[in-house]
Formats: sequence, structure tokens, C-alpha cells
Amino acid sequence: MKHSLPILLIALCLIGCSMKDGPSIADPNDPAGKGAPRMIISGRVTDTANVALPGIYISVPGEREPNEREILSYNYAITDSAGQYTIIRYRGRELPVEVTVVATDSTGLYQEQQRFVPVAYDTVRTVAGYTRYNAYVKADFVLSQEKSQP
Repeated sequence: MKHSLPILLIALCLIGCSMKDGPSIADPNDPAGKGAPRMIISGRVTDTANVALPGIYISVPGEREPNEREILSYNYAITDSAGQYTIIRYRGRELPVEVTVVATDSTGLYQEQQRFVPVAYDTVRTVAGYTRYNAYVKADFVLSQEKSQP
């Protein structure tokens, strides 16, 4: 009987230490289970001849907080030489069904394009069952040249 108290204290410490960060959600890309869910927006931008367009500004205006400062690859991206881009941001608490993605050419050669794109989710197992976790948005653009002014 006098040995049961130390065993109980050790068991409580082990349980408490393993739960100190709260219940973990198993993210397949984060085996430690400490990452927050992400929204990954990616795609490719080409012209009407299927030529990759580098230097195109990609934004997701509906996901940005009003006072949020601009951070490359978090709330906007610039296409690379292959026309590819990726934005990775925290998903937050909301589970949007679609997001708005905008492609803008700062040189004015190509017309700006706005798309409403569906969101797909992966799921992870939690204590309560399965839940949606990371959000994925795939938005490819085909930009047309601006019409020349008369």
C-alpha cells in the first residue's frame, strides 16, 4: 500500500508530461504533432500559347487580415521562371469551401485574372475521430495580353 502512492505519482507525471502541449493532432508531415493546419495554394501561370510567365504577382485577398504585412510565400507569391508559385499560410479556424486567387502582371502586359477556386482537405485522426486538417488550393492561370489602346 505504501508503494502505490509513488507509482500513482509517476503515472500521473507521465500522463501529464505527455499532454503538456494539449492533445496533439497527427499531421503526416509533422510527426511531432506540433504544427498548425496550413493552407497551401499553388499553381502555374502561362500565356495563351502555354508559355510560362515569370514575375506574375499571385494573391489571396480574402484570406488576408486587414493589418497583415506582406510576406512573400505567406500571403502572396511571385511566379518563378517556370511560371510556378506556392503560398503556404496558416489555415486558421475557418474551413472555407472556396478561396479567391488573383494573378496580376505588374508590367501591365497581361490582363489581371481572378478565380474562385475550391478547397480540398486532408484528414487526420484525433481523439474525437477524423477531422479536416490541411487545406489545398490548386489554381492555374492562362493570361491574355492586354488589348492595345487606340
